[in-house]
Amino acid sequence: MKILLKQLSILLVCFYLSACGGSSNDSSNVDPIVTDPVITDPVDPEPPVEPEPPVDPEPPVDPEPPVDPEPPVDPEDPIVPIADITIHMIGDSTMTEYDQSRKPQAGWGEQVPMFVSDKATVRNWARGGRSSRSFYYEDGLWNLVKETIKTGDYLIIQFGHNDQKLGDAYEEFGTYAYCSDGSSNGEDCPDSEHSYYQFLKKYIKEARDLGAVPILMSPIVRKYFSGESIRNSGLHNLESVNTGELFARGNYPAAMKEVAILLDVPMVDLTAQTKEIVEKYGDQAATESLYIAADSTHPQVLFATLIAKAAMKSLQQQEVLTDYIIEATSFISSPETLQWNDRYIGVANVKTLTLSAFDLSPNTGNLVATAPDGFLLSDAPDSTNWTTELTVPYENGAFTEKMYVQFTPYTEKSFNDSISFFAGGIDLGTVNVSGNGVAVGNGLPAYSRWFTEGGALAAITDGPITAQDANVMGLDTGSVKTFAVNEQDTGVARFRVYGPELVFKNADKYLEFSLTAATQTFSIDTISAWMTTSGGSTVQADIQYSFNSDFSNPVSLNEAPISFSKDTMLLTEYNVTIQVLAGNKMYIRIYPYNAAGADTTGKYLAVYDVKVSGLSGD
Repeated sequence: MKILLKQLSILLVCFYLSACGGSSNDSSNVDPIVTDPVITDPVDPEPPVEPEPPVDPEPPVDPEPPVDPEPPVDPEDPIVPIADITIHMIGDSTMTEYDQSRKPQAGWGEQVPMFVSDKATVRNWARGGRSSRSFYYEDGLWNLVKETIKTGDYLIIQFGHNDQKLGDAYEEFGTYAYCSDGSSNGEDCPDSEHSYYQFLKKYIKEARDLGAVPILMSPIVRKYFSGESIRNSGLHNLESVNTGELFARGNYPAAMKEVAILLDVPMVDLTAQTKEIVEKYGDQAATESLYIAADSTHPQVLFATLIAKAAMKSLQQQEVLTDYIIEATSFISSPETLQWNDRYIGVANVKTLTLSAFDLSPNTGNLVATAPDGFLLSDAPDSTNWTTELTVPYENGAFTEKMYVQFTPYTEKSFNDSISFFAGGIDLGTVNVSGNGVAVGNGLPAYSRWFTEGGALAAITDGPITAQDANVMGLDTGSVKTFAVNEQDTGVARFRVYGPELVFKNADKYLEFSLTAATQTFSIDTISAWMTTSGGSTVQADIQYSFNSDFSNPVSLNEAPISFSKDTMLLTEYNVTIQVLAGNKMYIRIYPYNAAGADTTGKYLAVYDVKVSGLSGD
């Protein structure tokens, strides 16, 4: 009986496993939940049942699923490489970086990354107002640069503009090209602390001690024309003796060349190269396209790019950094994008683009710009002829032009597209423009600003407000002077504040700024201005506002006279809650005075970026 049961069990197993002549491909005969039903009798000495067949209907699991080896990197989608080296740059305001609010001003060091591959990192340490002497000693500058330099890095050194500082600033900043005793032997200076030549040697030695490769670059020219040529002072060759000094400061680029030869250091003569660029443009065109409006020292974006290009090309010719220097696009927009955020439906809002290009072909032609839906273009901010396509002629294979972009949302939606630019049929690039249409009544950020470009009186507004040009009443305008604003050299408007009529606040002598709430209430939360006393420390000021054209019933913002440290720009800022109703006007006045100025001269109030900001909306 036991034998009979065993035989019956074996037959059943064969049936379920299709091992006794059944079709192995007939999956309908396999019950997926049946496991091996083999019955064994541990007491019976019969031969054991044949080894367990693979009865589990689940697919067999590989004992160790093989892990595919890492696939090779697709050459069309490479991993971003880590930079091989760092190019450190030290210098002054002509090299440093500027934020978008300062455009079109730019330091040429900002543009260098355009011409460098991703195998190198560019660190721009330049700071406005620094000289070869002050940068060396100031905390957080040269000592910090040295902490980050590693073997194989490069150090570009360019100073000279602020080494020429006079008077009270001489001790901290001033140097002579060679020696302060008037000699032209930089090796034997009795006063090495005021020797440009000696400070260049310090930077070179200390960079080499850290394993870096130093590179010298002479200062860019100042736009000091004499006829059709840049005169020697613009080339940093100071041949005249300054008042209060015994010797001429000397030729700074020449001193740099001697150091370069003596220590076998690569040098780029940017003085000579920028002289060639600026003279090619001529005084008027250079003023319009190369230098900022406020002075003859600081570059616009186009000039900064041309300088960077010349510097990198010269290094290539000297077989320096050849593995890292690349060609770059010739089209530059400043800012790189235009954003309006929220704007009222049907209300036009205008922003400005500064466009620059170089190496264009043909040498003479037209730039053609095309705007997307919701945006229009013009060559003037108050134009009556706005269009979706604007043509701008250019010459000399380059241009710098201002273009005005109007955003007028026609419905509640987001607008996000690009303005395209072509020249000679070649696609130069695009500028992204975006904004949102919102229903009238919602609060929108708005502001008005004055004195953002030297002595220019024109107002700049954003949002549904209008503003009038600054009004200079009873004050004499002085020359624009360069000051450090947020550590960036900036051309600043100045107004004379001396004489018996300005010993106290004079109701007839002031700067006035006025704005109108166009369609909605303008709720002002901040009134601010950068100011200082120039030529002395005795100039003070008061700031008031009124809603009346005759300035009756004024309200003072300052409780005590606003005082300043000489030549140090101070941000004077007031947090306020002021409402200008739709259609109404507000007036703000700055009254300067000088209690010690009855019998003195040469005292000024310096003013930059007077700003009124808040929310527009009911």
